[in-house]
Amino acid sequence: MTTTHREDLSSADRRVGPVRMPRLGAVITASIVAGLVFAMMEMVLVAVVKGQPWYGPLHMIAAIGMGPSGVLPPPATFDIGVAAVAMVIHMMLSIVLGLILAALLLAFRSTLAWIIGLVFGIALYYIFFYGFTPLFPWFAEARGWIAFVAHAVFGLVLALIYRKMDTREPTSTHVGDRSE
Repeated sequence: MTTTHREDLSSADRRVGPVRMPRLGAVITASIVAGLVFAMMEMVLVAVVKGQPWYGPLHMIAAIGMGPSGVLPPPATFDIGVAAVAMVIHMMLSIVLGLILAALLLAFRSTLAWIIGLVFGIALYYIFFYGFTPLFPWFAEARGWIAFVAHAVFGLVLALIYRKMDTREPTSTHVGDRSE
């Protein structure tokens, strides 16, 4: 197999029946970048606006996997182990959410990517901070404009980077259109 042939295969549409599949490399890259932007934004705003420890959001995320005992409330000092657990959980969630958003973006026009991403991020805020509070009651403490804006920015950044990396045109919405 020649290099050119391999490149052709890697850029070909991946489909499961009539459904176009997201490009995994683009999803992972966009998800990691959006996840890092989200994390940095949350940590800076929590420290600057609320005057709380910058690593507080990491403890809230780590508690998803470690449980709240010993992790919450955040102690007076930074814990690299808790931060590592939080980043693994956060990046895995970012990639799963990236796959979901990429599938949505493939179904709609590329000019709507920023709107879809923004709405997706806002929906995540309400799902996580209201829908998941029975499982993770400490999420209720983080409700507010910082988390709202950070989630909206996450969705926006994720959508814009993914659409920039996956340049395929959206699927046609016309029934019976065989032009693809």
